[in-house]
Amino acid sequence: MTALKLTAAFGDYDRTRVMDIHSIYPEGIDLRIMRLVPSDIFYRMCQFQEFDVSEMSMGAHCYLLGAGKSPFVGMPAFLSRAFRHSMVYYNVDSGILKPEDLNGKRIAIREWGMTAVVWIVGILGEEYGFDLRSVDWVAAKEPRVPIRMPKGARIRLMAPGQNLSGMLKAGEVDAALIHQAPDCFVAGAPNVRRMFPDYKAAEIEYYRRTGIHPVMHCAVLRQDWHQREPWALRSIYEALLKARQRIIEDLSDTKALTAMIPMLPAVMEETLAVFGENFWPYGIKENRKTLEKLVRYAHQQGLTPRELSVEELFGESVRT
Repeated sequence: MTALKLTAAFGDYDRTRVMDIHSIYPEGIDLRIMRLVPSDIFYRMCQFQEFDVSEMSMGAHCYLLGAGKSPFVGMPAFLSRAFRHSMVYYNVDSGILKPEDLNGKRIAIREWGMTAVVWIVGILGEEYGFDLRSVDWVAAKEPRVPIRMPKGARIRLMAPGQNLSGMLKAGEVDAALIHQAPDCFVAGAPNVRRMFPDYKAAEIEYYRRTGIHPVMHCAVLRQDWHQREPWALRSIYEALLKARQRIIEDLSDTKALTAMIPMLPAVMEETLAVFGENFWPYGIKENRKTLEKLVRYAHQQGLTPRELSVEELFGESVRT
């Protein structure tokens, strides 16, 4: 049987790079993998369905499913996941001292609906009484999919020449939710601080209390390929599972460190102590609580017209 030829686009991660290094490929599929910046992948897939298989923003995935016209079928292979307490920054002249003080403020973001924002807005709301409708939101760009803000919420785009870091430092916004440290903070601006200075401790406490390890991106197969070759979804998913397991084994091998982290053995010991052996789980069963939280936040923030079920996010053959 001739192998099915498909193209895939993933971020350049250990859990995808290992597929080439150790020849981990889907059975029956000749998968040509390109490694691109995730935001570029999402745009090119959402606008043009340019690749057959790709990494996909969970925010965009929820939106497309909720709109009832998704061109993709999801797999519970979570290529990116991250805690987000570290992404809350504020200007000290704003009067903000604690998370509850974010209500009624001007807050900058990169774009509404990006998964990192979905998570931190949801967490702030649930944990600290944050009301997204009280905020004057300022976005750097339009969403990659046409998400409508929740009723009563307001958002405007930054003017030409404005940027999140400059506005935060100058006090043109009171706070920012951004997954990469703004330039002003990196440069040591004295009036810009993190809301959670010891974000590692805050994130570990959050995980231990809730069991939630936020997922950012899943993997998807184009719907047209799924209809023509339904077996391919399971084959791709199983290859991603094997790749993830290989990286877990490599990181745990301390004879010669596979990652350029000087204290990797200590980091792995702490990781196992907090998260257990399955510290980066794929599949629905191990992630149900996290996924239920995500679909709830997505609905609250206007990404979906109703709260999706967890099962809707993924194709039937990979709902494990």
